[in-house]
Amino acid sequence: MRILYCIPHLYNSGGMERVLTQKVNWLAAHTSHEITILTTEPAPEGEKKIWFPLDERVKAIILPVNFNADYNKPLPAKWWSHMDRMWLYKACLADYIRAHKIELCISLGGKEIAFLHKLPCRTIAEMHFAMDQRRQLIEANHKSLFWSLLGRIRTRQLVRAVKPLERLVVLTEADKEAWEKAGCRNVTVIPNPCALDGMKITQLPRHKTVLAVGRLHEQKGFDLLLEAWQPIEKHYPEYTLRIVGEGPKRAELEAQIENLHLQHVTLAGRAADMAKEYAAASLFVLSSRYEGLPLALIEAMWSGTPCVAFDCPQGPAELLADGRGWLVENGNVEKLTQQIIDTLAHPDEAAARATKAQAFAQATYSEAAIMPQWEKVMNNE
Repeated sequence: MRILYCIPHLYNSGGMERVLTQKVNWLAAHTSHEITILTTEPAPEGEKKIWFPLDERVKAIILPVNFNADYNKPLPAKWWSHMDRMWLYKACLADYIRAHKIELCISLGGKEIAFLHKLPCRTIAEMHFAMDQRRQLIEANHKSLFWSLLGRIRTRQLVRAVKPLERLVVLTEADKEAWEKAGCRNVTVIPNPCALDGMKITQLPRHKTVLAVGRLHEQKGFDLLLEAWQPIEKHYPEYTLRIVGEGPKRAELEAQIENLHLQHVTLAGRAADMAKEYAAASLFVLSSRYEGLPLALIEAMWSGTPCVAFDCPQGPAELLADGRGWLVENGNVEKLTQQIIDTLAHPDEAAARATKAQAFAQATYSEAAIMPQWEKVMNNE
């Protein structure tokens, strides 16, 4: 089968790029499908075009659309230019599908989602974020009734766009329920595989490190984690909070660290070996305001690292159920502080929960468990 994946770019080290690369590499190695990844955004000057290793049998192409070029334009000019680029993208994408006899197009929720059902082939969308992610993202950056209303309109637009598709693939049962409540009857749950599958997990001596992982973005709630960390330094001055990731909020987080007079926090940037990061940490903390299915939490569980997470939508409640970790009321900084302190104070209980979580993660989120589910969807079974 000739399969075309659509994603904005591959140059970033984000979760979508990593999962897509992992899945197409598996498909190239285990099936006879012809896989192409189509992107619209060129890599910034000086950065590599593809961040994660891509099987040489997978073709990657960039259409000359570049929606990012409109980012800093005034709103009226941005809208007009965006419509021109959308027209160009739709025409180019349809032409590519016809010229290369593409049989299945899978969107990861980019701009093409607006016209995906009109393309001349079978169409599937896979959503890596919760249904109302567009509203959550807008409200995280703009605080007013206008922007809140706009966010709700964007969610309704998304729902209308995916209803006609052959299949909508989401990451959690909770998100499936939300889509079905909105009227979608084409929803299937397939979680992402763990990126650590196949890697050797060497158990290192656990350092006195509390680890957090993710893009330095409003969504990940690292500002809340820094607030929670301030009293922890007084209880456990020998511990360091290590935040692995890069992003647009770095300067704000650095200023917050200085304003809170935090002495034991490291913004480590991107890490070359995430397996070692998890294996060396005493505790993993997820402080996100919202998620789709948090890959970093799955990776920490896979590695046998004890986990504490905000009970944010979606994912943590399903992952840490049945005593596999600790959930904290979403956004409650004081309770997050107390749970981290309590967990560090009871290492035997933390280890027991981590062992239970590791067994669950490795049984549920392996490539062997996940990819056959995708094969059935691709074959429309």
